[in-house]
Amino acid sequence: METTFWLNNVLVVLVAFVPYFLGIVIRKKAMPGPNSPPLGKQLLLGVPVSLVVLPPMIPVLAKTMADWSILATCGLIMEQGMILNETATAQLTRLASGGKAT
Repeated sequence: METTFWLNNVLVVLVAFVPYFLGIVIRKKAMPGPNSPPLGKQLLLGVPVSLVVLPPMIPVLAKTMADWSILATCGLIMEQGMILNETATAQLTRLASGGKAT
């Protein structure tokens, strides 16, 4: 049974966004930073950040759907969720409180 073009596109987008948000949760639960913001704030900020970070990776992900290199691509996306999101949340919190961003 062949998947439809529409279903394939939905799967590619889901496979891109799920590891990103899983990376946010893993970072918060397993190894939070010293001034780590709450998980709710990180997930909320994860939406616009993921819309900036993930679109360039989606064509790569679509090409790797057929073999095992999809695991490396999903790992890279998860790593982006772990690192970028907490840093961006900390910088925005610092800016909102009147401090200077570094």
